[in-house]
Amino acid sequence: MKKSVLLSISLILVILIFVILTTGCTSLFTPLIKIEIMQMLNKLGQANVEGNVDQIIIHYTDPITEVNHLSEETYVTSLEDKRIELEEMMTYVDCLVDDFSNEQITILDTTNAIVECDEHSKFQDLFEEGVFYEYIDRVKLTLIKAEGNWKISIYELLASEEVTP
Repeated sequence: MKKSVLLSISLILVILIFVILTTGCTSLFTPLIKIEIMQMLNKLGQANVEGNVDQIIIHYTDPITEVNHLSEETYVTSLEDKRIELEEMMTYVDCLVDDFSNEQITILDTTNAIVECDEHSKFQDLFEEGVFYEYIDRVKLTLIKAEGNWKISIYELLASEEVTP
């Protein structure tokens, strides 16, 4: 190879090593990690709308910690108990919408992140025709990457607003 090509490659490698050492490797992967997290949230929302309990619970760690800042209650729940809770809930309401928006994603490292976002959900009461419940909840999700997938380890309800027609 020519000396100038080797010099250019060496310069690029030195710059790359400098960037990794000064900013950390995570910053190079931040855009990809954010895309993975948004894809996970979209799949979770879709599973809720489909009423697919198996696809919902794969997005949570075992156990899952749920914190309700409105009632100041904290629950640590196994995935099996979460499954039972979801199945019971689905006998009363049908989820029509479950979307996440206004995301603020903080990447802690390649396997830990925190997402604060709005969760818009709309439910139809299965026992009273024409009755719907619609909320926009501000939530904080603590995520870990386990088995190659992002999972919610802590789900915190920060605020809740009922949407009125």
